[in-house]
Amino acid sequence: MLAALQVSVFSATPPASALTASLEMNASQITNARAGDKHIVDRATDGLFYIDGSINDVPIKFAIDTGASVVVLNANDAERIGLKSERSSTHHIRTAAGYSAMKWSHADNLMIAGKRLGKIDVAVMEGGPKVSLLGLNAISRLETVVIKNNQLIIE
Repeated sequence: MLAALQVSVFSATPPASALTASLEMNASQITNARAGDKHIVDRATDGLFYIDGSINDVPIKFAIDTGASVVVLNANDAERIGLKSERSSTHHIRTAAGYSAMKWSHADNLMIAGKRLGKIDVAVMEGGPKVSLLGLNAISRLETVVIKNNQLIIE
């Protein structure tokens, strides 16, 4: 059975500095290890796709979550990276399990599948999911993402 995990952010928009960084994102910030390389991820036995990446050079295991609008880090991963919240106020994020407290932050360097995606907004959930989530704000920066025959292919 495939477990669905939906994440929606119910709060004010990300901090102005994070929005500016996102708007300044351009193709020059995305670099491939080698042009044309394919990164293939097999579906796990729980029905999800997991991928190793890094934020600010700290390794992170992500579940690829096309239902999440943003990258969601659990508190443990955020602490390991050393991310600080940009606002002291707590917002709420809606997941399939209900509402949870979250704070906005941003990462200076997200790496996935040998691709440097640059600066990115992240939601940090207190407690949060067991594995951090790679949301659409990151997935949309990848050139091509295809799911075929129980494999996720990133080009």
